[in-house]
Amino acid sequence: MGHNINAFIAKEYVIQRISEHWIHAEKYNLPQGYALSLLNDNLLDDIEELFNKEDTCKYPQFQFLTDSVISFFAQESKGTEIIYIETDYFGGYGTQSGILFENGQMMSKPMQGEGTINFLLHKIGVYRENNKDEFDSLQLFRFRHMDYGENIDLIK
Repeated sequence: MGHNINAFIAKEYVIQRISEHWIHAEKYNLPQGYALSLLNDNLLDDIEELFNKEDTCKYPQFQFLTDSVISFFAQESKGTEIIYIETDYFGGYGTQSGILFENGQMMSKPMQGEGTINFLLHKIGVYRENNKDEFDSLQLFRFRHMDYGENIDLIK
């Protein structure tokens, strides 16, 4: 089974605020007071249109971390923390990438490799529950694909 998402995670009230201002930013509640929004094609188009930045900032470990997306996270992380993650797994093999934005700035260099998502989740306050890692504690395994039809069991 695969896991292929582009998403951002923050406290529930932060994702709520973003979803109220960005029509294509859907909020999915997570445990521990966090929420997630998928960086879907429509939201990406909206971000690229609004920020209209020339894409000079290339991070090979990310597929969708453009200059416009960086500007979006810089704007939306003022006064808070947001992590952005990308996963691409199939049959147990693949990659994960992530970055932390805080108070309008990139607070970490873009990261890639095993443990990246757990490390970043821990940095924003997610704690391990009952012998689970941070990823499983937030039930991120429910989000497998960017196609909403695949996410029918998700709670909004």
